[in-house]
Amino acid sequence: MRFLVTLATLVFCTSAFAESILYVCERPAWGDHEGCGPNNTYSTHTFRVDSADFDNEKPDYIYQGGKGCDVSNKSTHRYRYRVDDEEIIFSFARLPLNPRNKLWTTVTVNRDDLTAVMSGVEDSPDLQCRIE
Repeated sequence: MRFLVTLATLVFCTSAFAESILYVCERPAWGDHEGCGPNNTYSTHTFRVDSADFDNEKPDYIYQGGKGCDVSNKSTHRYRYRVDDEEIIFSFARLPLNPRNKLWTTVTVNRDDLTAVMSGVEDSPDLQCRIE
């Protein structure tokens, strides 16, 4: 009986402490738009994933994003993402609190060099990401 309890505890604790990865992607300012920080950042988008989710059929992530360099005070939202050997594709609603929102943005991150492209924007669609 002790063996089963020990085994169950080990399995639970191992999955509970799966590695969390935070992708931080910065969109540079363009034209007359004002940026912040050393990278002249117009907006910041963060995607927190659980490395164990890479193997799941429907992995999800926590999103925070918006104008500026610090998005820690922005609302968090949970969405699904897709991952393969070359890229991670994050999709999120532009107006997440609107139940009829059909405006979605996709950020496709290259897993090798952490460059990214944001869909649905004409100016400054190329982002530079980092892992924290």
